[in-house]
Amino acid sequence: MSQCDAVVVAASDGEIWVEVPARAPICGSCKTEDACRSSLLGQGSGPRRYRLANGIGARVGDHVQLTVADGTVWRASLVSYVLPLLLAIGGAVIGQFAAGDVWAVLGMLAGLGCGLLLLRRNELRARGDASLFSLQVQTREVRFKEQS
Repeated sequence: MSQCDAVVVAASDGEIWVEVPARAPICGSCKTEDACRSSLLGQGSGPRRYRLANGIGARVGDHVQLTVADGTVWRASLVSYVLPLLLAIGGAVIGQFAAGDVWAVLGMLAGLGCGLLLLRRNELRARGDASLFSLQVQTREVRFKEQS
């Protein structure tokens, strides 16, 4: 499981937007965040925001810990890029064999459209799957010194 700290920046209707720092480390073994160029949810120059189901009752300003199941990011990127590409190529091949170049282009567009519809369906299903992403509220222990 990969984990990173995030801050809730918006909340509404059972969903929250969390903001992940630009360079969240992919594992907890690094001593500094700058030692590793890879990040938990992608690379970028600025912070990233993600919409998640609010199963923990988090409010704006809460610090939460985002946990991503192993292999989730890899599988999502593989499906996002490979599935539409394979369906577009398959549609083009079927169209080419069926009637020629014009049908190859139409088949490619139909395959690409089917791939994008499948991705959208998978996205909607994944939003409700708690095994992919989970949120935990970070608790702080506060200790007061006793005065003697």
